Amino acid sequence: MYNRKQNVIKMAHQLFIEKGFQATSIQDILDYSGISKGTFYNYFSSKNELLIGIYKTIYKQLEKDRNDLLIGRNPADIDIFIKQLELQMISNRKNKLIALYEEVLASNDADLKQFVQNARLKSLHWYFNRFIDIFGEEKRPYLLDCAIMFQGIIQYNLLYNRLANETGEKISRVVGYSVARLVKLVEEVAESGNQLHEPNL
Repeated sequence: MYNRKQNVIKMAHQLFIEKGFQATSIQDILDYSGISKGTFYNYFSSKNELLIGIYKTIYKQLEKDRNDLLIGRNPADIDIFIKQLELQMISNRKNKLIALYEEVLASNDADLKQFVQNARLKSLHWYFNRFIDIFGEEKRPYLLDCAIMFQGIIQYNLLYNRLANETGEKISRVVGYSVARLVKLVEEVAESGNQLHEPNL
């Protein structure tokens, strides 16, 4: 049953990439994955729940892959963080997550929007914890602010890099450049003693 459910998730993901989430009907998913309506509703209560299942499957794999990079390594090593980021950006691009996010946020579905918001907060939490590993506890008061700013830096650097028709191989250049800015950002914010958000927020 698990493998069959995962196959539906995989096939629906392909359809959502090709046709878009909104334009894909449950009947399209049934036809493409070769299952009955009863089987579909045995696995998922709705198309929205299926999309959430896709996100969760991708995140679970990404989390495992990022953690694998830390095995036997010093978590303070910024080069490991760079590799983790490259892995994440390649996964996002391969799975067309940004396009799916944008479609969800443009919709009026409150549950999906809430799920995406929670996913963003989870991502922010990961950045914050990794920054503590890298920059140390003494900089903790400033690292939530830095994590928020860094998300914006890397997101828009990748966006405009993509618009400039850069190839996938250039992701490492964008990540390296963004992390170099991050190091200076953390130094400057900590030195200023200026804090916008409490880390326990």
